[in-house]
Amino acid sequence: ETANDVYVLDKNLKIIGSIQGLGLTEKIYSTRFIEDKGYLVTFRQTDPFYVLDLSNPNNPQMKGQLKIPGYSSYLQPITKDKILGIGQEGGQVKVSLFDVTSASDPKEIAKYILNENWSDVLSTHHAFLLDTKHEIFFLPGNQGGYIFSYKGDNIELKKAISGISARRAIYLNDYLYIIGDNQIVVLNEFDWTRVNELSL
Repeated sequence: ETANDVYVLDKNLKIIGSIQGLGLTEKIYSTRFIEDKGYLVTFRQTDPFYVLDLSNPNNPQMKGQLKIPGYSSYLQPITKDKILGIGQEGGQVKVSLFDVTSASDPKEIAKYILNENWSDVLSTHHAFLLDTKHEIFFLPGNQGGYIFSYKGDNIELKKAISGISARRAIYLNDYLYIIGDNQIVVLNEFDWTRVNELSL
């Protein structure tokens, strides 16, 4: 039977604290450490999202957990108390918004299921783009590129660009450049109109 443990080490790499037995029979899909908190996702059939309190290195504790369908393989903080999870549910790409205001009671306050079975974000964090000025994030997919707003407690699909096998995106001077296998598409970030494109 598999289990997952978290260990705290001192400057001499000596174990001074641990949390053991997380996600029995499951494996870790993603972790994120922010200040004195840790966030961890394990998966087998459901997605336990764990909140760890690491404020006392000698006595770390699992403060809360949330079990939901699917899993998150990438976690991205967007505010002090909000974390995005990118993963899959039912074989499709899933975006979750977690509220961790209460460490003992984390909540999935919004989610969006894309009509995509894969995104490069599931295997590399370099494929994820966050633009805090416009409060949006970008996800690449096999069928296109997707721009989401994360204002408030919502996840809203602002623009889907089809016909491009998107891989990465960058933003510069209020323009978003979506880079695909054989094409670059440029969008105006104020109204999301397509202003230019280049075949590669």
